[in-house]
Formats: sequence, structure tokens, C-alpha cells
Amino acid sequence: MLLDTSSLPNHLDLFRLEDFPTTMVCTERFVEACRRLGLDGVSFQGLPMK
Repeated sequence: MLLDTSSLPNHLDLFRLEDFPTTMVCTERFVEACRRLGLDGVSFQGLPMK
């Protein structure tokens, strides 16, 4: 999966992709907030972007 940054919503920190409804995509800001809060059961994997 390669994300086109020009097609991503810039006003959302967490969203789903239309073609991949079971995949949640989030911003670095969302990841950092989850880490600061010490949330359990959440894992993150970076995605390539163009």
C-alpha cells in the first residue's frame, strides 16, 4: 500500500480508506497522543507515502 499524501484528509487524525475498510490510518500526531496516554492493545505500523 502506498498512500498519496495529496488525497489524505488534512483535518482528520484517524480515518479509514475506502478500498480497505478494515484498515485504520492515522497521523503521527495521533500516534504520539496514544503513546502519551499509554494506551494498551494499540499497535502502529508505518506506511509508505508519495
